[in-house]
Amino acid sequence: MHRVLFSSEREFPCAWARQGFALRGGSFACGLKQHQGGPCGVLAVVQAMLVRHISVGGVLAASSEAAASRLIDSLAGIVWSARVGRLATVVSCRAPELPPMREAGDHLVQTSCRSEEEVRGAIQAAAGAYTRPSGGGVALLLYSMLLTRGLAMVARDADFPSPLVLPNGYCAQELVNFLLCGRAYSNVFDGERVVGEDGDGSPTRLRGIPRPVPVGFLTLFERQGSLLPALSGGDSAEGCVTVGSHLKQPEHPVYVIQSEAHYSVLWLASDAPPELDVADTFDVLYFDQLAEAEHPTRLTLRRGHSPPSHPPPLESVLLTRWPAAAVVDWNGAEPLL
Repeated sequence: MHRVLFSSEREFPCAWARQGFALRGGSFACGLKQHQGGPCGVLAVVQAMLVRHISVGGVLAASSEAAASRLIDSLAGIVWSARVGRLATVVSCRAPELPPMREAGDHLVQTSCRSEEEVRGAIQAAAGAYTRPSGGGVALLLYSMLLTRGLAMVARDADFPSPLVLPNGYCAQELVNFLLCGRAYSNVFDGERVVGEDGDGSPTRLRGIPRPVPVGFLTLFERQGSLLPALSGGDSAEGCVTVGSHLKQPEHPVYVIQSEAHYSVLWLASDAPPELDVADTFDVLYFDQLAEAEHPTRLTLRRGHSPPSHPPPLESVLLTRWPAAAVVDWNGAEPLL
């Protein structure tokens, strides 16, 4: 499994091995707590799925008990989405901390499940291992997904051989897609594209998101790509990264946000229409599981004709989904730079 994760038999970095899915508690009961940089892509997808399960019109007024239950639902749904047939595998750990790779066989337990409800039951039975703050929850989720999808299938999902965890300790796009849609495809456009059909070599099939997903994904790289011509004076580079409608218009208005190497979460704050050509203004809520903030930040998006030339990164990401959002009001909060 580690060869698929890292392209080598290396151990999980400490930031991954000692990161569980622990809830913050307090007034924002469903907020996950991240300790160090690295596994933010995994935490952000699980956080987005959790918001999706709890949010009613953008309101997350869940008790600690309800948040804990919906967290198990979120993890179960992610694992179940990776199945190829009718079986999924849940990996749990007998030890309080993730054991070294060569000792894993003595401590890790596999449970075969024939339904999402059975997956939920298996994760619930191992909830301590998954939710312990410095436990191996992140690693156990990835082990479960790899065995559910199958190592060979995961390796073939990518356009080209690629580790799921990059050498710098951050998530590859393939891993984020794996968590979002159950397939470790390399791209964020819809469906498939074939390149090289007009050349002398064999055409190459590139795979993106195959179907609508429960929660979406927005990235700063799409905005940066669209600005490259203005910065370089070269030919149009728009579309270098193109996020398709499956991710921009998910089943639930909750989004994983990628800004440079960090991932966080944003969702609509009400049942207002999510398009600025329908509503002149609406609010979104933003939460970073690595930050120390105890509450999500409320942002107000307003329609306009001239977006700022150099908006902060998060505002740039918002423009990829709502290009008419010329004004973003942070409502007294400090803009994230």
